[in-house]
Amino acid sequence: MPLLRRAIAIGLLLVKYAIRWWIRWIVLLAGFAGRARRKAWFGQVVLDLFRELGATFVKVGQIMSTRPDLVPEHIFQALQHLQDDVGPFPFDEAVGIIEQDFGRPVRELFTELAPVPIASASVSQVHKARLPDGRVVAVKIRRPNVIELCTFDLAVMRIGARLIQTIPSIRNLSPVAMVDEFGRAVFAQLDFTIEARNNRRFHQNFADNDRVLFPTLVGSLCSERVLTMSFIEGAKILDAGQSRFDPKKIARLGLNVLLKMIFTDGFVHADLHPGNIFITSDEKIALVDLGLVGELDDVHRRNFGRFFAAWAQRDGDTMAHLMYEMSASAGMPRDPMAFERYRAGVIVFVGRYWGQRLGEVRVGKVLLDLLVLLRRHGIRVNPTFTIVNIAIAVTEGIGKQLDPDLDLMEEALPYFLAHPVEAARQTS
Repeated sequence: MPLLRRAIAIGLLLVKYAIRWWIRWIVLLAGFAGRARRKAWFGQVVLDLFRELGATFVKVGQIMSTRPDLVPEHIFQALQHLQDDVGPFPFDEAVGIIEQDFGRPVRELFTELAPVPIASASVSQVHKARLPDGRVVAVKIRRPNVIELCTFDLAVMRIGARLIQTIPSIRNLSPVAMVDEFGRAVFAQLDFTIEARNNRRFHQNFADNDRVLFPTLVGSLCSERVLTMSFIEGAKILDAGQSRFDPKKIARLGLNVLLKMIFTDGFVHADLHPGNIFITSDEKIALVDLGLVGELDDVHRRNFGRFFAAWAQRDGDTMAHLMYEMSASAGMPRDPMAFERYRAGVIVFVGRYWGQRLGEVRVGKVLLDLLVLLRRHGIRVNPTFTIVNIAIAVTEGIGKQLDPDLDLMEEALPYFLAHPVEAARQTS
């Protein structure tokens, strides 16, 4: 019965927003509004629809907003405004989940458990608590029934994707494969044992760096639905400029953390928005919410280094070949004419930046524009390539707000020049 109600609710909302889009579209058309305005209106309708549909659609929308190589630009830009901030579920339900998973009353597990969550998102909420030994911890609890809800919603999305895949202009976007890919990412965030595993790996990777912190897990109080970890006190990174901290130092530290993840570890935090990055009182960077990551094998890690080395030399030909090698099309027969149009497009794109100093260019913006160019040429890149490019764009954007003179390429020089560009040409 709950799923039937959910199906009816989804259907009614789709009708509601379809009518809303159509009425406004007619008004815009009658007013001779340009195609760009009509597209922007469609993006706004999709954004509002996803907000009202809730948990699964919010998470999928957020993932879509990181995939400009798959999603049309007007939708990609609209979904970047999608915030994962919803009302809390009842405290007694949170208590019930904890007691079910650990088989003991909450009062035996914690001497204090705040009834009001400090954060509440579409799939979980976080409560501050205190352990019997006095440690202050954060307890992350998965929303009740969210697995069933997400499973049903993704099935609905898949049906919709099958329907729209019959439209010739949309078929090349592979909407069913997109929904499947987004679904895997959503479920990875619903299983907290995956986040716990990511947490341990980040701790291992940064064991020798005392300037970077991750929450410390309380292993006996972690399960698929509950994560208990050290509570990190600190200011959000964008508040560093209004504090006693040196924003330039913080910007460079944050950027070098990301570069190490990409080029040294091949294991990248894929949700690096400002709300997940904190500065502690002793000027260390703390990263939280580790459920979504991108993994680079040795080949892709080397290719990233070569890709950035090629960008430093404004070598569009090598960049085009490397992006193709990191795409789902690699190894398959290719249309020589289509490939040549794509290669020429990349060369022309890179040529726009001739004469500009590297420090003057927003590398993150360049990467996002390149992903859009890939989509236009029907090239679907490895998801990790996109995840890492988004992480670079977001981190560079945060760093530039703290230090407008931050030069990503200068900071990255020790990493990517270890991989000669010539080696990349041999793979093409």
